[in-house]
Amino acid sequence: MKPAPDIKLDGRYRLVDKIATGGMGEVWVAHDEALARDVAVKVLREEFAGDTGFLERFRVEARNSASLSHPNIAQLYDYGEQEGSGYLVMELVVGEPMSDLLEREPVLSARRLLPLLAQTARALHAAHVGGVVHRDVKPGNILISRGGRVKITDFGVSLGTNQASMTATGMVMGTAQYLSPEQAVGKAAAPASDIYSLGVVAYEALVGHRPFTGPTAVDIAVAHVNKPVPAMPTTVDKRLADLVMLMLSKNPEQRPRSAASLARLLDELVAETPPEGVPVIVGESRAVQPSLGASGAAPDRVPVRVTGGGASSSAPAAAPAGPAGVIPPSYPPRRRLRDDSGARPRVPSTVTRVTRVTRGGLTWPLLALVLLLLALLGAAFADRLTRADGPVPMRPAGVVQAMGARSSPPPPRVPAGSDAGDAMITTSVSAASAADALTTTAKDS
Repeated sequence: MKPAPDIKLDGRYRLVDKIATGGMGEVWVAHDEALARDVAVKVLREEFAGDTGFLERFRVEARNSASLSHPNIAQLYDYGEQEGSGYLVMELVVGEPMSDLLEREPVLSARRLLPLLAQTARALHAAHVGGVVHRDVKPGNILISRGGRVKITDFGVSLGTNQASMTATGMVMGTAQYLSPEQAVGKAAAPASDIYSLGVVAYEALVGHRPFTGPTAVDIAVAHVNKPVPAMPTTVDKRLADLVMLMLSKNPEQRPRSAASLARLLDELVAETPPEGVPVIVGESRAVQPSLGASGAAPDRVPVRVTGGGASSSAPAAAPAGPAGVIPPSYPPRRRLRDDSGARPRVPSTVTRVTRVTRGGLTWPLLALVLLLLALLGAAFADRLTRADGPVPMRPAGVVQAMGARSSPPPPRVPAGSDAGDAMITTSVSAASAADALTTTAKDS
């Protein structure tokens, strides 16, 4: 079958316009008349129609794509065959492939590139978890929507875990410029192979060209195996350059252990990358990031907080020259605890003193001691009040008049109701009466 406008597939999908041509098929915009929506349809190219080998590859791509579901993977809707040709009905992504973006802008800023790489890594991780290795990661298969969301597509040469290889011995599947060394020597592709290919994409977008070139695909494949990766320009942030070089390690074991861990590393770099690609410290941290010193070496980790409009007013600014506003990544970085070996953020001295008292454990013992002293003083005061409210012995009126203003020590207090107390009061009263009588007699005489 030769694809052409207005041809209907299965009486439902009407081809409208061809938008791309790949190794095995042509991609068309089509209209789904049953659901009244536009879709993308990949149709096997005319010269391959009737070829059982290519038709089987189309079926494998359909099975692998149908088994995956992720926001960063173009969704597969349907698969069919008509007149000896197969076709896949997929989600239509309104945007452009990354290859068009790089053709228009050969070098991308780190701030713009990192979210694209992180989303692609997440999509690859979802495929790897689903048992599918893409085997053809390249800018042409990374679609970018108008909102900046990445959708990877074209699992035409992908390989599932439980699928028999359709590649003959010594045959290499993939695009030579993005081929991993292990694929180039005919070994089976693994998740680490997709990470290497994504590293080539990152290198190309940061430097403006691919790490290896050559007159033929074989020369390029041999270079991936034997030649060291050329050093990246010093204008590229050293941490990002180191990560890309790690992705491009010849040994798969030395690459990031998974696409998910790679995505996290990329997210950490996004948080402190301003438009010109030079890391800056904006203020206090919500995520720990290493920062470049004046010498270009990465010192201990320092806190950084990213905000939409600059440094927070609640934290002292510690930013060197550079823009204060940093746009957060498409996927916010995950929080991590501050490395205790790193430098601590500077805070006002008053806050430091309060913190030291609290952390030293002095506040609560001191408060307990004060409360204990207050309790003892209260007990002593209550005891005095109790003594003041006790019974007071009374003297006869004559004795008071005779003694005048002179005071005499009060008799000893005796508990109420005791016999001894009553006897003392009786004796005292008798003595006083006698003294009063003698005093009166002396005055009369």
